[in-house]
Amino acid sequence: MPFTQTQLVLRRYYALLYVAVFAMIALFWPHAEVGSSGARVFLVAATAGYAALYVAPLWILSSALGRLLRSFPGWRVRVPYGVAFVGGSAVLLAIFADYRLYELYQFHFNAFVWNLLTTPGGIEALGATEATTRSLALQVSVFPILCGAALALLYRRVTHGWAPSPRTLVAAVLVLFSVLSVEEVVYAYSEHVGKEDYLQAAEAIPFHLHTGARKVFKRMGIEQAAVKELRLAGGTVDYPGHDLPAKEIAKRPNLMMLVGESFRWDLLSPEITPNLWKLSQEGTRYEQHYSGGNRTRMGLFSMFYGLYAPYWYSFEQQRVAPALMNFLRDRGYQLAIHTSQSFDYPELRHTVFSGVPEANLQELKQGEPWRRDVRNIDDLIGKFDRRTADKPFYGFMFFESTHAPYTFPEETALRQDYLRQLDYMKLDLRDNIDAIHARYINAAHHVDAQIGRLLDHLRAQGELDNTVILFSGDHGEEFMEKGHWGHGHGNTFPEEQIRVPLVIRLPGQQPQVVTHRTSHLQISPTLLEYLGVTAPSRSYSSADTLDHTADNLVLGEYDYMGIFDGEHKISFPYTRSSFFRYSVFDAQDHPVAREEGKQVLAEKQSLLDAVVRESRRFVR
Repeated sequence: MPFTQTQLVLRRYYALLYVAVFAMIALFWPHAEVGSSGARVFLVAATAGYAALYVAPLWILSSALGRLLRSFPGWRVRVPYGVAFVGGSAVLLAIFADYRLYELYQFHFNAFVWNLLTTPGGIEALGATEATTRSLALQVSVFPILCGAALALLYRRVTHGWAPSPRTLVAAVLVLFSVLSVEEVVYAYSEHVGKEDYLQAAEAIPFHLHTGARKVFKRMGIEQAAVKELRLAGGTVDYPGHDLPAKEIAKRPNLMMLVGESFRWDLLSPEITPNLWKLSQEGTRYEQHYSGGNRTRMGLFSMFYGLYAPYWYSFEQQRVAPALMNFLRDRGYQLAIHTSQSFDYPELRHTVFSGVPEANLQELKQGEPWRRDVRNIDDLIGKFDRRTADKPFYGFMFFESTHAPYTFPEETALRQDYLRQLDYMKLDLRDNIDAIHARYINAAHHVDAQIGRLLDHLRAQGELDNTVILFSGDHGEEFMEKGHWGHGHGNTFPEEQIRVPLVIRLPGQQPQVVTHRTSHLQISPTLLEYLGVTAPSRSYSSADTLDHTADNLVLGEYDYMGIFDGEHKISFPYTRSSFFRYSVFDAQDHPVAREEGKQVLAEKQSLLDAVVRESRRFVR
């Protein structure tokens, strides 16, 4: 086939590909919160420009390769077609994958997703079902099929229909790249002066470049109205994790810490979790308890260290263990640490359980999560029975059943109206959310049954009154109450994602119900004080014990921090991975008006400054 005819086919193909990419980016538009006509025009312009950015390089590359290979008749046809087929399929797949991600979780492919994909155990942590895998394979195959079919059809009809001339294509590319350049200048200006409407519109564009031009605008004399950069994560750790002074105790109690994945506060009830409810009647139930974050990483970090989210990065890199685990190891506790997920994702092997011998760590990553939970409880009970009697025992169990897709034995289902098959690729959250929530309740009921087996065993052995029992969730889970499903949604910390149950049974203490607000940050100081540590809790953590009210909750996820004072939630990025701006929400998690937000920020500036200082106290 003459080379000029190959060019003709590819011109038509890339024109069609551009239309397809534009249409796919437009799928994000309903998720863009834009209020002004200018921002809407900006969104359309950004879509047009970015569609060209994704397609034009493929056309330029295939054209250049075709010219370079003119002396090779076979290759000058195959290579440009191969670039068109593979490149077009890859672009469509990338945008489609980002769209599915954004539709479910309201964030694009980012550092968190990359961490998920590249960290051992990360993919497994998603909990994808076989149905999801089948649907994913089917949907992924659609794009190569469509690209191949388009090329084949255009090849057969090469002499029919209109095709853009090289001059038309070049002119179109120049116009679209000019549009893209203007859009990026507008974005950079909006970032500099804090034009929220345009920044929100840009959030809907997949793989946006987030161009900045701060120095240029400063030289032009344009005042920066946006808030200053704030990077808190990083630094050399200077943390008193060892040698905490403690009084001698004749017989130290055993300690069992039980944590449910995504286990929110309203699961604790006589109906859903009867064993935990009974435990709460024998111990202390904290009715307004909050995790230190809306992801597992920060939830467990706050629970074990009593420190704010920014410390995680330095502590993980430098393998710094928490004072609580160091104390238990120094006092000869026998360790049996179990998870039905992975110690690599999130990176518990490098943080919470850093330095713990591998022989004391058990991670079950294969099979249905509910079966892993059953086996882990079996093994934890076995290790407790085989312990050395004259040494105290520490057991940890992280339940996975309540992580999506929320698994349980069908015969134990408490709610019969549950969604039988959770296929992430076909989910209609609006129509299915109640049935998905029913799965979650059934999974929690199963977790409760496993905890009941452990508690019954301790009672039968006469060891319950010599054992501290703690149960909580690493974070909560949302079911579209605030517009999200799941947990970990960027700069928002909705109640449903951060409020969790906390039940602690301490030998020798009377049952009680605590109604003041408490935080995961207070757990480690409370346990250490009970175990005899006399050092002030603020000397090794950022919180007081659970006896005190947490007037201001400090929350965190991978890039954002949040502060909740009971009336407002203020969030801001602390890794500088995105444009720095404060977001202000009311107690019901609704964004407040801009002017009200400015007033709240002015009133809470001293609190913000205190949180920033505390986030740097244990690093240099």
